[in-house]
Amino acid sequence: MLHSLFGMIRVRGLICLSAVMLMSLLVQAQMPQEILLLVNRQSQASLKVANTYIAVRQIPRRNVVYLDVPESAYGGSATVSPEEFTKLIWEPANAAVNARGLDQQVLAWVYSVDFPIRVKTDSNDRKQMSVGGMTFMRNKMPGLSLVEDGKYFSKLFAGPNERLKMNLNTMSLGMQKKGLGEAAKVPPEAAWLQYGLRDRMPLPSMMLGYVGEKGNDVETVLKSIGRGAKSDFRGQRSGIYFVQSDDVRSKCREYQFYPAINELKSKNISAMVTTNFPAGKSNVMGVLMGAENVDPSQITSFAPGAMAEHLTSWSAEFQKRQSKCTDWIEAGATATAGAVVEPYSNPNKFPSARFFVHYAAGSTMLESFYQSIACPLQSLLLGDPLAKPYALPFSVKILGADSLKSDFTFLAMAEARVQNAQFQYAFYLDGKEIKPFSDDNSVHVRLYKLSDGYHELRAVASIRHMVEFNMSAVKPITVVKRGRSVTILPQISRLGKHEHGIKVEIGGSEKPEKIRLVSGELVIDEKVYDPEAELVLDELMVGEGPNQVQAVGIFADGMEVASAPISFGIAFAKD
Repeated sequence: MLHSLFGMIRVRGLICLSAVMLMSLLVQAQMPQEILLLVNRQSQASLKVANTYIAVRQIPRRNVVYLDVPESAYGGSATVSPEEFTKLIWEPANAAVNARGLDQQVLAWVYSVDFPIRVKTDSNDRKQMSVGGMTFMRNKMPGLSLVEDGKYFSKLFAGPNERLKMNLNTMSLGMQKKGLGEAAKVPPEAAWLQYGLRDRMPLPSMMLGYVGEKGNDVETVLKSIGRGAKSDFRGQRSGIYFVQSDDVRSKCREYQFYPAINELKSKNISAMVTTNFPAGKSNVMGVLMGAENVDPSQITSFAPGAMAEHLTSWSAEFQKRQSKCTDWIEAGATATAGAVVEPYSNPNKFPSARFFVHYAAGSTMLESFYQSIACPLQSLLLGDPLAKPYALPFSVKILGADSLKSDFTFLAMAEARVQNAQFQYAFYLDGKEIKPFSDDNSVHVRLYKLSDGYHELRAVASIRHMVEFNMSAVKPITVVKRGRSVTILPQISRLGKHEHGIKVEIGGSEKPEKIRLVSGELVIDEKVYDPEAELVLDELMVGEGPNQVQAVGIFADGMEVASAPISFGIAFAKD
């Protein structure tokens, strides 16, 4: 069933689609243009979850990649071979990144649901890796004994452990890649921070949820995404519990608790060590504990943005016994972590208590995980990677024309309540960077290579800080050079149970050779142009949830003229 995001209008049994011009808006997400969202188009659940995340986090559609992963790869034990990971995920995703010019822009991958979670890198279960681990290593296996023993050392880890005996400052992924600069004073043990990891940068990732065997259902995953978005800039100053017990799963990590409490106290956040599970507690912001079995439903409520984890064997190996990490999501946590194999009670393989220190410093959920896990190669990280309860909020807007007939200079203006905030600005056109971060808040858009029709300019403002607080705004632009335009007509015809016919109107004296219906980079239908031609929107192709499509006219000279997007929702009838 197709319906407008602004209400369902039933006309003679047809749910109509209303055209909605995408207005200039404030995008309150920390660097959504730096993630690649992977969607499994063989799964309606994957499409639905991804559609929701795109809408909630305003992910540029250029950053969305649709893959074909069969159920045999994500069902059951959700395990693939290294060759299958390469063929089904790594190679096609990277081909899309390179073709779209995103190779220097993307710093992390986000998997929707219905993807494999484990790679069988060895016949020995304890030497196998998670899909997140293989992604992190950019599809290159380290020595598997290092994986088993938790002795592989992540350059994103901020200490302390037996190898890095100091606490490093919280840093955003972008800062870790480019470095602090030659003048920065860094300890010898962390010399890479000066010049940054550059081409040696690993590739962190998270999954939005797990809906396989003994996992969550899709609606629970959608709720966790909603909690992540609701948490932004609203971090609580209390409600973090470090639970101690005589269990080795607890004792292996308890040395971290009091130092983390002291660091949090310096940020005016209270946390506590307790021997009692926080049953009956409300607005819980975090739980770190170690136990074979746990019942998160005993907690009355979690605060939006909460992370909870219980360091046990097989919490992300869903065919084995012991409580699962997904139990925390079911109970209301926004994110959790687990191991996809038998990890033993090795604290290097799990989030350290400093997770909450990085989180409190303004890092996203994903950044906090990777700064607190020394060896993330067997980890399954679930939840909203862009949740940022403690980030610094500010505003940014774009000033300039809505319609362009010639080159034009746009200005971005950022404002913050923080005194003496220094901003840098970057600009993206149709999702691709056209001007990297600099002190200059202007961008000169040249029309020479731009087609007529609809485009989007995104301005990102960043406060100079090791955590790189970011906000962005999007401005729709219509280019009018040759008088060509494409408009989606509001009358929609019903062609079948899941199919709808869409007609377009062509402006100007020239007519295109072909017309195409797209959702970002996904081509839904294409036909030879005819005034009466109907483009077919197949609901099963785009999936349930919030959606957006454009019509594109392809002219004889190669110019592709896009219409303004129309936004709508799809909800399948219950059987």
